[in-house]
Amino acid sequence: MRFRTGISNVALLHKITRSLAALARSCVIRLSPEQVHFIVPGNESSTGVQVWSQVKVSTLFDAYKIESNADNEIWVELHLDSLLKILRSADSSVGSINESRSTAALTESDVTLKLNKKGQQPIWSFEIRGYTAQRKPMSITHEIPVKILSARRQAGLNEPLCPQPDIHVVLPNLLELRNIVSRLSHLAEDVKVSANHEGRLELTSKASRVNLTTTWNDLSVPSSNTNDDDQPPPPPDQMFTVTVAIKGFLKFLTSHLVGGAAIACICEDHCLIAYVYIGELNEAGGVLTFFIPAKMTDD
Repeated sequence: MRFRTGISNVALLHKITRSLAALARSCVIRLSPEQVHFIVPGNESSTGVQVWSQVKVSTLFDAYKIESNADNEIWVELHLDSLLKILRSADSSVGSINESRSTAALTESDVTLKLNKKGQQPIWSFEIRGYTAQRKPMSITHEIPVKILSARRQAGLNEPLCPQPDIHVVLPNLLELRNIVSRLSHLAEDVKVSANHEGRLELTSKASRVNLTTTWNDLSVPSSNTNDDDQPPPPPDQMFTVTVAIKGFLKFLTSHLVGGAAIACICEDHCLIAYVYIGELNEAGGVLTFFIPAKMTDD
């Protein structure tokens, strides 16, 4: 089993890791020759939000080499906080801002990642070469323990089965959306997410003395290209709704850091599926997929 690569887009990997760390302490990373999969299963997230994502190897890495007896795939599990500390020091966009005085931030960083062993413990070893604020060359090595997943554990990780979505809608700017949902969190614990085929999106929260709805109009509605049993399409103004916990919705919206377009799919009374694309929709370098479970309500 061998794995070695250069990290060509440290900033993006840093942002992806920050988005995942908002949900869970640990993450499963499935490495394959063409794709890198980031997985946060439901039991790792305090809100039940799951992440099943894939990113093209070329989006994050260069000089990528992987070998294993399992179709050249390697599954590892690691603590996200440990990975974040390393990427923060390597990310040149962070500059000299550190959360830990013991972690030096370098500029113009060149980062190499290898799978090694220290005794019987598998580790990810990062070699970071760059320049200090005084323009002196420096090399830093970091090591974090990882767990190699067995075939049995791999087989136990399955993407959620969801019904056919009732509607797809392109979401407004995720940072804008996050700011609004953050305000709603002061009123209620849940939010109703509703959309129709006219491009109308509504977020509704109810409290004992207030009922607040935020509305967007004329959003894009991608075609799902499905028409089960030749059923006629719904009226364009018919609203489809799912109620989710605001806490989980907010954690998903941390993905605004990735900065791509996002599409929400509503499976009424079951879940909200959100796809956050890396780059443009038609030329995406990957997609982060979030499954946000519905929350049953009395009304």
